[in-house]
Amino acid sequence: MKKCLIVGGGLAGLSSAVSLAKQNINVYLIEASPKFGGRTYSFVDKKSGDEIDNGQHLLLGCYYETLEFIKSIGATNLFNFQHKLELNFVTRDKIKHQLKATDLPYPFGLFFGLLNYEALSIFDKIKIIFIFAQLPFLQSEKYLNHSVEDWLIEQGQSRNCIKSFWEIIAVGALNSKLKDASAKMFIDIIKVIFLKGSNASAMIIPKVGLSKAFVDPAVNFLQTQKTELSFSEKLLEISIVQNKAVSVVTDKGRLIDFDALILAVPSFALNKINGIDRTIEKDKIDLSYSSILTLHLWIKNNKLKKPFYAFLDSPLHWVFNHGNYITTVTSCADGLIDKSREELFPMVRTELQKYLNIKEEDISDYKIIKEKRATFIPNKENLMKRPSVKTKIENVFLAGDWTNTGLPATIEGAIKSGNTAADEVQKYLW
Repeated sequence: MKKCLIVGGGLAGLSSAVSLAKQNINVYLIEASPKFGGRTYSFVDKKSGDEIDNGQHLLLGCYYETLEFIKSIGATNLFNFQHKLELNFVTRDKIKHQLKATDLPYPFGLFFGLLNYEALSIFDKIKIIFIFAQLPFLQSEKYLNHSVEDWLIEQGQSRNCIKSFWEIIAVGALNSKLKDASAKMFIDIIKVIFLKGSNASAMIIPKVGLSKAFVDPAVNFLQTQKTELSFSEKLLEISIVQNKAVSVVTDKGRLIDFDALILAVPSFALNKINGIDRTIEKDKIDLSYSSILTLHLWIKNNKLKKPFYAFLDSPLHWVFNHGNYITTVTSCADGLIDKSREELFPMVRTELQKYLNIKEEDISDYKIIKEKRATFIPNKENLMKRPSVKTKIENVFLAGDWTNTGLPATIEGAIKSGNTAADEVQKYLW
């Protein structure tokens, strides 16, 4: 039976392993760290005993490959699904605005939901509807050189409209400032979110920690398929003969028993592998990255009613309500990521009081998590560099949210890349 060696146990590696196992292809999956999941994982906070995520992830109904993945591994029941879009925005003066699709058929439900969104003037709503009307006909490639900010201004979007609507979508989806991200990527994303039916824009939130929602079910599924799994095994070198990878060296020994090789690791990790220069051009993995800052805060007498909130015009972008603790998320947090605990906590505390009336005495404890290289920045330079899953070596393939999936660096992008790599492996083997 044919065998594929997969290096990297994040969601890209796990999804490619699941896809290949379903096709009765033997898989050997190795991971350099002592856990699977990559940047998608959870752990138990020793002080509180709560299982918390390394960073909160919000999924959308248009994450079709993610939904198929969690279905394949039997994890669908571990997620809460909105039936239609519902976003709760909060302003500095604690005014709450709801953007909620009505029960009318698509697209009228979204249309009337937008009309009822009180943070925007009627003029702003008309301008947004004008963009939606154009979306089916827009060729995003024409806007590769435009930033999201420039494109929105060209479309007549006011500053309030950008702050109160577009920014929360763009920054959340792209993890980038509007002035840095390419409008091409943003147009592609909002086409999927708003043109694929009412369920496409609905939110999906895991009921449990990310490891229990994604990683453990995937590992359990792979074990039932007799997949070989190895933790704490680091790839050091690839040996290539006549344009084929014939062996690899890890810190545990040499592996030769494989027909295809998938490298499902971050782009910056590839640089550390000897022989990688024969597989992929160096500039393809030289991407610039953006950070995400997460704070988990334990709250006494939590009075928040909604599962999550979006903050308007704040350094905190999202607040997720977990009952006895809440999670704040700041995307593209490069201006904050190097600050100390003593600097970050007062800022977060101040914002929580301004927006949600959570006072210092309400907070019993907190934990800060920093992801300095959370996602690549979707600017023109990086988009042009993103490589295909196929490499110069006939039996070596790439997977990862940084490859050319057509999506930003999201869970959906990672899983799509893993599925695409698995498809290419099947074509090669058969």
